Amino acid sequence: AAAAAAAAGVSVGGMGASVTLVAAAASGAAPSGDVPRPPSLRSCGEGDAGLPISPLSPSEVAEVGRLSCDRGPCTGGTAVWLQGEHFTPELLVLFGDVPAKEVSYVCPELLTCVAPPSGDDERSRTVDVRLVSAVSGRASRRPLPFHYRAQSAASSAAAAAAA
Repeated sequence: AAAAAAAAGVSVGGMGASVTLVAAAASGAAPSGDVPRPPSLRSCGEGDAGLPISPLSPSEVAEVGRLSCDRGPCTGGTAVWLQGEHFTPELLVLFGDVPAKEVSYVCPELLTCVAPPSGDDERSRTVDVRLVSAVSGRASRRPLPFHYRAQSAASSAAAAAAA
């Protein structure tokens, strides 16, 4: 049943964000959105796809160990792969206090998402990327930094002239 649900795609909503379960790990295919797999991230084991997802024990908290990309424009839209441990489909990825867009569960060690806008297109800043369970509310203990880059005035003028 879990394999059928994974093959069909299962969406879990909560706290203003949606999570999509993707069965891409066994085939090696990239999850939705034609985002290429970064070569530096190891792929999930073939046995991970289709296995039932067990709830975390009280001592297990989802943790991010690495981001495929740790910077992007303040306007958002950067595809980010999160590698870590104890991932489950109901996890929310937060950039600061803002939920990521298009979060996809690939396997217990890999999530993908799209960075949201920073909320301030004029100012570069760094936010913590962390995971929060939509079910239990438990948050990861070791957030990783993501650097938003402000678009310079020259770049803004060039973009406006090109449009």
